[in-house]
Amino acid sequence: MNKAQSPSGTVCTGKKLFWLLMLAILSVSLAARGYARGGNSDEDEESTESQVTDFRTFVEIPDKPRKILQEDMLDHLAALNEINRYLADNNLASAADVAESGMGRSLLSKYQNEGMRPGRYMPKEMREIGYELHAAASQFAKVARQGNLQETLHAYHRITSACVACHYSYRTR
Repeated sequence: MNKAQSPSGTVCTGKKLFWLLMLAILSVSLAARGYARGGNSDEDEESTESQVTDFRTFVEIPDKPRKILQEDMLDHLAALNEINRYLADNNLASAADVAESGMGRSLLSKYQNEGMRPGRYMPKEMREIGYELHAAASQFAKVARQGNLQETLHAYHRITSACVACHYSYRTR
């Protein structure tokens, strides 16, 4: 694995180093631009916002399904937070219950009888990431109930990886 040392002396792997360098380059360029403009923070904030490019794929979803999706994502975030608490307490059974009830496969039928299912407006790849989230949560619950913390944490990573993959790839606004 390619490793380098950051200015603070910590060891960085390739991907982490890449993002640190990108952040440093962006910070320097924004600071230089602000200095050149005289440092007017109101103007700097407006011009920076208009120049930042969001490379995520825009997914157009009608208002009601988009609001449903947003509520679901907030519920998932709350479930992750609760799972974190149970993991910190080494209460794997409770973490499993929250994962299954808050994000597991059982939620796939939540909008079965409604015409406003958010998934019907998603591109196939985005929908597949959503399915992966639900499958990962159910798998996490199964692994957590077996009581092995190390394996449970690996299964938890699969859940958060689905979250990251979707939020880094897609946006609805």
